[in-house]
Amino acid sequence: MPNSTGNINHVAANRLGTTCFLSGTGEKILLVTLWLLLAISIHQWLTQCLMLLTGILGFTVFLPRSKKEWRFFLVAGTFILTGTLGLIVETGSISPGAILHFSVFGVWWNITEASMAHAGLTAIKALNGLCAIRLAMLCLSFEEAMSVARRLHLPDVLIEQILLSYRYLFGIKNTANEVMLAQRQRLGYGTFRNSMRSFAGMLAAVFIKSLRLSLQNYQAMQVRGYHGHVYCPEKWEKSSLFNVLCIAALAGGFVALSFYRL
Repeated sequence: MPNSTGNINHVAANRLGTTCFLSGTGEKILLVTLWLLLAISIHQWLTQCLMLLTGILGFTVFLPRSKKEWRFFLVAGTFILTGTLGLIVETGSISPGAILHFSVFGVWWNITEASMAHAGLTAIKALNGLCAIRLAMLCLSFEEAMSVARRLHLPDVLIEQILLSYRYLFGIKNTANEVMLAQRQRLGYGTFRNSMRSFAGMLAAVFIKSLRLSLQNYQAMQVRGYHGHVYCPEKWEKSSLFNVLCIAALAGGFVALSFYRL
């Protein structure tokens, strides 16, 4: 967004990239990839908990002191924990070692120590994967992401859809913000019932305006000679050997720790 002097402010776009020790594109990809692989492959409580602790500590140090930045973790973490609640229960016959068992619709539901451990480990692994995804969102700029997509030889049609969707989402977000601001000024979210009505009205208005916006964008692109390709600048920053070795040592430490048995 332009600032008061007319220049473009890139501080918001590089929130983590300018403050984090990561500077090269390759080392960012390496860290995210290794973090995801470790979150998926390691099945040990201690290592997964330490990885999650390291991720939270890193975000605490490098993320701006803003509640909006942590809202993503709160919403996604709540969704993950709620989704793993179903893994606590095992169905079938009565388990002799069950902590709690009950019958619903003729099926026995058992809560055992093994099922609770499995659900807890799955939740922690999912949270570690969430940390890796959030790290990629904050470290990688859009130009770097497009450069990675080109180097991975993704189909041009898929890259084109990503570019158009990325630009289209900002229009939808602005429309939703404008509608919700008008609703709040009319006390549309004063009570729970009014909030539900206002939210439904906002969805309908956003759908209609987004459809109109998509048609206007397509007409504007055709006028400018759109031929199935949108230009997007690409960027690939040189990585530091020291940072790559530090990332490899960190991943190796977690792997070595996974062989440790309490």
